[in-house]
Amino acid sequence: MVSRRMAPALGALALLVTAAAYAGPAKGTFTVNGKTMNLKYAYATTKANPFDKKKTDVFVIVTDKDLPEGALFDEFAQMDLSDKGISGFTVEIDADKSVNSGTLFSPAFKKMHQFSSVGKQKVDLKTMTKSSVAGTISMPADDFFDEKYQFTATFDVPVQTKPAEKPVVLKGTPLPADGGEPAKAWESYRKAMRSGDLAAIRKTVAKELVKSTEDPDFKKMLPLIQSMQPKKVKVNGGSVDGDNATLLVDSLDEKDTKGTVTMHREGGQWKLVKESWKTSAD
Repeated sequence: MVSRRMAPALGALALLVTAAAYAGPAKGTFTVNGKTMNLKYAYATTKANPFDKKKTDVFVIVTDKDLPEGALFDEFAQMDLSDKGISGFTVEIDADKSVNSGTLFSPAFKKMHQFSSVGKQKVDLKTMTKSSVAGTISMPADDFFDEKYQFTATFDVPVQTKPAEKPVVLKGTPLPADGGEPAKAWESYRKAMRSGDLAAIRKTVAKELVKSTEDPDFKKMLPLIQSMQPKKVKVNGGSVDGDNATLLVDSLDEKDTKGTVTMHREGGQWKLVKESWKTSAD
């Protein structure tokens, strides 16, 4: 089964992870609409099995170019790889060495630069332990909505553990418990996102993000971005340092989910720069 998976245009919603991932060697090719890319890099980490949280799967990414820093541990960054000129695939492999999820991504796709694909991958693993995974993954020639593709890759890589995130260090003057003016501006952004009003959204985000909202695909992505927004939140103060402010927030929709919101003051008005969310169970 194959379905389209759109990437959020606002990188502000991405989970912030700064550690670089180690790339192991990979050898293979990925052909998209007649264009062939050489696959050279492979990465692996672990994920909770989507059907049984007590089980652990191995998640593998194979690419033609090195991953951006932190992308191995950041699902949102992975959705943006094709826009960075990177081609490749991901697979999530369970203990029975079966693929239960996977994606294909490449700027060579014509209609959609990334979509999910499950069921046709062939897996031949020589090693799959807590510390390493090695073998070959391939997909025979296939097509989806006139997109044609196939791949094969052999790799041998360590399974990496997501690094512990550094605690947020607040700088400057403490904000009141309700977050003051920066929190009010953030709520304006949230209201604009819920409404889907592009003009209103552009008024509430920092100028560095406005360009993303002008992308032709941004309007198509809005339902996904809206669905990712916590519906109920609580601000727990923060700090302001010159024209920069940090808000500490909780999602009331999901237990133990906390966020950090960065705001910047432009022309006397606070604008959203980025959000990061973390669930303690992750």
